[in-house]
Amino acid sequence: MRGFLLQINWPDFETSIGGEKISSLLWCIIIIIATLLLKKPLARGLARLSASISNRYTDKKHGKTFESLVRPPLESLLQTILFYVAASQLSILLGRFVMHRYQGKREVLAIRLGDIADHIFLFFIILFSTLVLVRILDFVYYVHMEKAHQEHNKGRQQLLPLTKEVAKVILWTIGIFWVLGSVFHVNIPALMTGLGIGGVAIALAAKESVENLFAAFTILSDKPFETGDKIKLGSIEGTVERIGLRSTRIRGNEGSAFIVPNKKLVGENLENLSARFSRKVKLVVNVKYITHDALQGIIRELEHKIEHTLYILPPVEIVIEGFGENVFQLLVSYYVQQPLDDEMKLSTLKHSINMLIYETIERYSGKGNITSITPDTAYNEKNIEDQASEKEEDPII
Repeated sequence: MRGFLLQINWPDFETSIGGEKISSLLWCIIIIIATLLLKKPLARGLARLSASISNRYTDKKHGKTFESLVRPPLESLLQTILFYVAASQLSILLGRFVMHRYQGKREVLAIRLGDIADHIFLFFIILFSTLVLVRILDFVYYVHMEKAHQEHNKGRQQLLPLTKEVAKVILWTIGIFWVLGSVFHVNIPALMTGLGIGGVAIALAAKESVENLFAAFTILSDKPFETGDKIKLGSIEGTVERIGLRSTRIRGNEGSAFIVPNKKLVGENLENLSARFSRKVKLVVNVKYITHDALQGIIRELEHKIEHTLYILPPVEIVIEGFGENVFQLLVSYYVQQPLDDEMKLSTLKHSINMLIYETIERYSGKGNITSITPDTAYNEKNIEDQASEKEEDPII
């Protein structure tokens, strides 16, 4: 090996090709080839080193997750830096001018090839550095979100996504200003002043978005509902899936997705159905006239049986709501425990109560005396008047 090195004519490497020394060209080629061969092992090694540091603060099972998130942008960052080192070997080539501008006899602009290369490499270095920080932020979010799920902390589960999005916006904003100042030589203080003046017009144009943003923070701080709660807002009823910066996604009972602006959720009367401990059920039974004793027996037995039904909470109320020409209206109201067990559905429970009412009234008054059983939501004074004016009997329901 030593003899081989002694036989090399080293002065030949000082000769020039196109003004650039052969030694400089060889160093540039060697660094590029080494970068292409070693970028993945280097990035993997740095990612594993960072993962081993993170394992001291988190569970060791997160090491692979950290490596998979950080390694791609870190590999691109290392490649960009090493390519810049390779290009910097060509000092003579990079020192050549590509643009001149004169004002009279005075040179006012001189752009070298090296200046263009510096700005291009600086742009990609800032871009990939920002991406690395964003991936680290994703990892921190992943760790804390997993911990929030394990602890069943719904408050943190809905706060963390919003915090992550705000942090990402801040990181990318810093990256953009960094590029503008370092690559394009924009006067950042003057730009900030201009943005401050124009910010008033932007704020007025984006009034709705700003209101929804502040409404999102109001929801997260006041917590009228959380992710996973079932809520009702006007005609919209469903389960909260996600609370975003501008809107909240609600999944309806039939599978439809409702996108509701946060401002509307804060400004209107909202009912959190998951926070209630009971639900009132009311229905009206139209019964043909029977004797007083039979009616008293029906009321006493129904109150007793409904009160002792599983998942039914007191009080149970059974009253005569009104009178028609051929029937009287018996209003039955009771409270259902909320939430119900997984094996019990509200529709099943209401069906069993309705069958109990039908069987009891039929036993006391005889078959065919119940003309209809309707929910109280469909019952009003107009229904009573219409039923009282009917001379023919309604079909049995």
